[in-house]
Amino acid sequence: MKHLSKTLLSAALVAFTGMTAFAQDKNTGVIDYEVNAKMPQRGGTEGDGEEQVITFNQHFYFTGGKGKLDTERPNFGGGNFGGQRPGGGNGGPGGNGPRGGGGRFGGMRNFGNAYVDLTGKKYLQIFSKPEDTTKVYYAEEAYTPAKDPKLSDKTKKIAGLTCKKATVTVRNEEYTVWYTQDLPFSYSPINGLLPDGNGVVLSAEGSRRSFNAIKVDFKPVTTDISIPANAEKVTEDQMRDMRREAMQKFRERQNGN
Repeated sequence: MKHLSKTLLSAALVAFTGMTAFAQDKNTGVIDYEVNAKMPQRGGTEGDGEEQVITFNQHFYFTGGKGKLDTERPNFGGGNFGGQRPGGGNGGPGGNGPRGGGGRFGGMRNFGNAYVDLTGKKYLQIFSKPEDTTKVYYAEEAYTPAKDPKLSDKTKKIAGLTCKKATVTVRNEEYTVWYTQDLPFSYSPINGLLPDGNGVVLSAEGSRRSFNAIKVDFKPVTTDISIPANAEKVTEDQMRDMRREAMQKFRERQNGN
C-alpha cells in the first residue's frame, strides 16, 4: 500500500511538473484578436455620415522569434476588398502592413498575411502586384516607439494576462491601449502603439477601429510563419510606389478606363 502511494505521488508530481513547464512556455502560441472597423457604405466616402462597422478576426502566431498575422477576410457586402480573391496574400492594392492612417478603411492595411521579425523588432510588409501574384516583394519596417504616451497606473486582465493602460496617438487618432509585459517578445497590431517600447498590445481602441485579444493560447505552432522563400526585398519607398501604382490601376479599372 505504501509502495502504491509513492507510485501515485510520483506520477502526480511528474504530471504537475509537465503541466507547469508547458504553462510557462510563453515563446510559442497564438493570440486571437477581434477587430472592429468603420468604413463608408458602398459608394460613399469617409466622413459623409454613411458608415458601417465590420467585425472580423485576426490570429497572430508566434514562435522562434518570428510572428505571422493571419486575417479572416470580412464580407464587404458582396465583394472582396480591393477586388482580390480570398487568401490572395496581398490584401488588395493597399498591400499588407501595420501602418495606421489613410485608406477607405480608416487605415486598415493589414488584410491577408503580414509577417514580423520579433527578434529584430521589424514588420515585414508583403506585397504582390495584382497582375502577377506569383511575384512577392517585402520591405522591412522597424518598430516605432509611441510618441508622448500618457501612462496610467490602472491594470486589468485580458485573456488571462495582466495589462497596463496607456493613451497613445498614432497619425492623429487617439487610442486607449492595454498592453502586457508578461510575454517574452514585443508586438502591436499597429506600429507606434507600444508605450514602453516593450510589451504586447492586447487591446487598442480608437475612434474608427479597435483590436481586442479574446484568447492567448500557448501551444506549438505548426503554421508556416516565414515569408515566402522567393520574396524579393525592396525599400519602403519602393513598396510605397508599387502600392500607389496598383491603387491607381485599380481605380482606373473601377472607373472603366
